[in-house]
Amino acid sequence: MPAKSYTHTRTQKRFHILIADDDLVTAVILRHMLEPEYRITLVENGQLALEALAHESFDLAIIDINMPITDGFEVLKAIRATPTYAYLPVILVSAMVDSDDIARGLKLGANDYLTKPIDRQITLARVNTQLQLKTLMDAHQQAIEELQAAQQMRDRFFNIASHDLKNPMNNIRMAQFLLREYLEDIPNAMVLLNNIDLSLETMQEIVRDFLDTAALQGHGLDLELECLKIEDLLWEVVMQYNISAHKKRILLDIGDVEGVVFGDRSRLTQALSNLVSNAIKYSPMDSVVTLSTTIQKDRVRINVSDNGPGIPVDERDLLFKEFGKLSTRPTAGETSTGLGLWIVKQLVTLQNGCVGVESPMSGGSNFWIEMPTWIPDKTSLSNSENCFATA
Repeated sequence: MPAKSYTHTRTQKRFHILIADDDLVTAVILRHMLEPEYRITLVENGQLALEALAHESFDLAIIDINMPITDGFEVLKAIRATPTYAYLPVILVSAMVDSDDIARGLKLGANDYLTKPIDRQITLARVNTQLQLKTLMDAHQQAIEELQAAQQMRDRFFNIASHDLKNPMNNIRMAQFLLREYLEDIPNAMVLLNNIDLSLETMQEIVRDFLDTAALQGHGLDLELECLKIEDLLWEVVMQYNISAHKKRILLDIGDVEGVVFGDRSRLTQALSNLVSNAIKYSPMDSVVTLSTTIQKDRVRINVSDNGPGIPVDERDLLFKEFGKLSTRPTAGETSTGLGLWIVKQLVTLQNGCVGVESPMSGGSNFWIEMPTWIPDKTSLSNSENCFATA
């Protein structure tokens, strides 16, 4: 004859407690102790406990260890293996104080234990403690879910905003380019078109920085680490910013650079681009921005040096911080989001590198990125051939 469950519930109670015990006397005692404050469901064996857990929601389970067929340990294992109840508080009940059973239960994930005969004061205290902890856990989980929802909404907003802004900006840039041919003989028109060009660059930088920030904060960046020749990366960055530098009659000078590092090509290039862009912004007209490398024992330092005003001593702790803006301003009216150097630090740190700056009292700054030197191993011989084929 199949086992039957005996259940008594009061739906108006806040917490729902499952009691699984084949000892009818103990089960009834527990029910009468807890029933005035909580909603109670009683079952007489482990299999019925698992069936109840599959169909109802509980806030606490009190389970006898020594039930037949499916004992309390098996029920506890099943609870901890079920995502829905992975954090359900479980109190085990034993007929005697057996330290081995208690230790085994705690190792399997039990939160507490009770011994028979049941003591009213101890039982109520332990049940109340576990329910209070569960309340705090539930509130914590709800806060996490709300933050995750807000993060997802913010990411969607950034993606939508960037998509909706890119097309209009591209259209304006195309129109500005065509207008230069028709209005090249009108000085005032050229001034206006230059202002449009500067505004577009500012808008593109803002969109890029905020998208990068959203990706970094949302852990949305995937890295493809490989061997990278520094000289190739620096020439790529120089070609990208040559026009911006030319507008301020700034020379981007690449000296004798060397070194092969282990990093992500796209993200390391982006970090270097941010440093070069900053150097151009804060350098005076008719100056030089120098790109160089320093080879160390197991790292390569990439330097971006400028002749700008330098970094005030009392503001240096703002560098590489999110929205960290200094009193020094760009020299040709350019704008800054205060995110560029923070993004550099995040991108480089993700690649096991580090960043820093040297700014002497006489002026000028040398921002640097240090990356681990690429060292070939048996698992990357094919990559090493490709790397040194271009080195």
